[in-house]
Amino acid sequence: MLVGAAFLFAVLNAAPAFALFGSGQKKEPEHIQAPKGGALPGLEGTGVSPEAPPSMAVEAAQATPAAPAPSASNYGAEAPVSENETSVGTSASGEMPQEVVIRGEGDNKLKNVKPPLQITTDPFESIRDTLKPDENLLLAESPLAVVWRRTHPEFLRNPRVVQPWRTLFSERPGMIFRPRDLLAEVLGRKLDPKEVKGYQWSLTIADEEGKVFHHYEGSSNPPEEIVWAGQNDQDEWIKAGKAYSPVYMFTDPAGTPYTRADKPIKYKGVVHQERTGMHMTLDSTALFGSMKDASGTVGEGEAVLRSAADLIKRRYPGVPLRVEAYSGTKELAEKQARTVQDYLQRELMLMPQDVSTDSDRATFSDQRVEIILLNR
Repeated sequence: MLVGAAFLFAVLNAAPAFALFGSGQKKEPEHIQAPKGGALPGLEGTGVSPEAPPSMAVEAAQATPAAPAPSASNYGAEAPVSENETSVGTSASGEMPQEVVIRGEGDNKLKNVKPPLQITTDPFESIRDTLKPDENLLLAESPLAVVWRRTHPEFLRNPRVVQPWRTLFSERPGMIFRPRDLLAEVLGRKLDPKEVKGYQWSLTIADEEGKVFHHYEGSSNPPEEIVWAGQNDQDEWIKAGKAYSPVYMFTDPAGTPYTRADKPIKYKGVVHQERTGMHMTLDSTALFGSMKDASGTVGEGEAVLRSAADLIKRRYPGVPLRVEAYSGTKELAEKQARTVQDYLQRELMLMPQDVSTDSDRATFSDQRVEIILLNR
């Protein structure tokens, strides 16, 4: 009996809540009061006073009779709800308000496309190690070069070492003349081989006084090249420091002569073989000045002696030498001979007995220095 009374009391207490939704009347909770002089939130601009009930609720109350209070038998049943009650915020005329669309713009957009994978691959990865060169081979050096460079640096910097760039003495066997090229230069055109045969030619080598020192000639077909050792038919050799002029003469088939003088020939040093040995003739002007009167080397004199010493080192090492000096006086010739002797002993590292000297006086045009490599 007590259980039933408690249940009935709970149902009766819950009846006002069911009446709120089922009777069509809308009541505001007691703890919510409308602000004075203003509308409730969400009803601004609708023209409905907070004290007066909304028209929607009044129409529902007039059209729908009050529903009986729910009993224990219908507890939990769903109360009928009007469509107008679900349209919260409608205007007094019952029309739905216009929709308000809020849009946002941004630069960042969602992307569902993944970037392609960029994977760098080496097609030769499996054989890359085998393609590497052997560093031991690249770093290999000649044992001679290593030992020579590391144990004899003072020798490489020594002024006695041969300097190949000095070309006072030519490596060619003699002087070269090209008559056919000079004929084409004289005529200003290239000649046909058949046409060349009809030309007579001659080559005359004259000394500073204009005298003929040596002579070549031919009745036809000028040669392409003539190699002259520097000796004439009287077994005389050209002298160092003196100029010799080659003069060409050509005669065409019609008998017209053509004459052309080539560049003069002048050497500071001449090497030739004689019966007593190999002679190296040096120009006194290059050694002792334009007047040939200095007792020591001047100007390029030391470079001339250095070239002579280098030639001896390359071709005739260990050969005994004799120095002959010819100057204006006997005394000056002796001083010049001793100057050359001291230089050769120092550069060639020879003993005093390995380099002998001789001197004599001579005319100005015949003054010179002879370094003779004696025959053994």
